[in-house]
Amino acid sequence: MLTILADKPVSSMGQNMYEKIVKTRNDTKYFCLGDIKIEPCYACRGCEEKTYGRCVVRDDADLILPCLARSETIIVITPIVFGGYSFQVKRAIDKIGLICDRHYYYHHGELVKGKYSNENQPSRRKQPMGVKYYAIGVHDGKDMEEIQVFKQLVMETILIAGWTGRAIVMPHDVSDYDSLIREVSEA
Repeated sequence: MLTILADKPVSSMGQNMYEKIVKTRNDTKYFCLGDIKIEPCYACRGCEEKTYGRCVVRDDADLILPCLARSETIIVITPIVFGGYSFQVKRAIDKIGLICDRHYYYHHGELVKGKYSNENQPSRRKQPMGVKYYAIGVHDGKDMEEIQVFKQLVMETILIAGWTGRAIVMPHDVSDYDSLIREVSEA
């Protein structure tokens, strides 16, 4: 499954990408985060102690988490804000932790959490899924330091989750991104 999450200011890019990808992949879901209410993580640890794997704050993340849990490819489209994700995307990314193993493990010299598959694992320890994660940051291209910080943030997200993927920076006014669509849809 391929899931696309896009913030409202860049939702037209997400919608266009979805419409092109769904022609070749019928296992594609699209969510405009401007239409979804996701509360911030309050670091209450309720998902670890009280309701393991479920946030105690009930919100619309319950709509997207099942799709993200089944996804082999996750595409996030966000305006770059102070070198990071927009606040809507950040809230969604924080909730992705709910579908990851709560324990850290050592992988390629890094402490990672990882997303696990529940499908027919013979051992007690589930194996990490090979998720491909693409964060597309939309930017005006004026502040190169902000772009570099965004790329570093995305790489750290990928390392902690034990996934593969990359950060992609696109200008606000891009209209032709067919090569990008091919890359992420064939992943």
